[in-house]
Amino acid sequence: MAAKNPNIDYCWRDYHGRTPPDAYSPGIDVNGLKIYVGQTFIVERPGVYPTAIRPGKPIVASIDGPREASNFVQILCTRHAERFKWIRTDATKLHLIPRNYHPILAGIEEGNRLYIGRISNQGEMIIGKILAGHVGNALMWFAHNNSEKSASSYEVLTYDDGDNNAAYRSSITVNIKRSGR
Repeated sequence: MAAKNPNIDYCWRDYHGRTPPDAYSPGIDVNGLKIYVGQTFIVERPGVYPTAIRPGKPIVASIDGPREASNFVQILCTRHAERFKWIRTDATKLHLIPRNYHPILAGIEEGNRLYIGRISNQGEMIIGKILAGHVGNALMWFAHNNSEKSASSYEVLTYDDGDNNAAYRSSITVNIKRSGR
């Protein structure tokens, strides 16, 4: 089932091998084929984790090494791909992303938010998870060549909400002030 925030123009859709027409692709692989952003459930370490979807290839996520996806896989979809922005950052500065950009939440690991990161490794685009709960040490982890690796410099996938959520943010601020917090 697709999860959709009414204030944001993207959602996660179930993926069963067919790519929806509005699936978000951040680029291509070394063979010129589109890569998509996904999330999957991992049986060995119960949780939902970010992953790359390469149609026709096994789907793996990085959690104590590469782990093959279960039957639960979702793909990131949008009608407004131009609102996604990759922001270059590093493990010590992830928490300094500008306010109108919010990182795309793609999972939870041991109570920590997982965001979507990407790097280029030997000319290949790599999608991985950013363990956001470690302020000052928010590494990006990814599966590569049958092992798990980390990167301290990466790009994080964000959504530019521009003024789209200004009224929503204002109502939250007003409610917090009224409640004395």
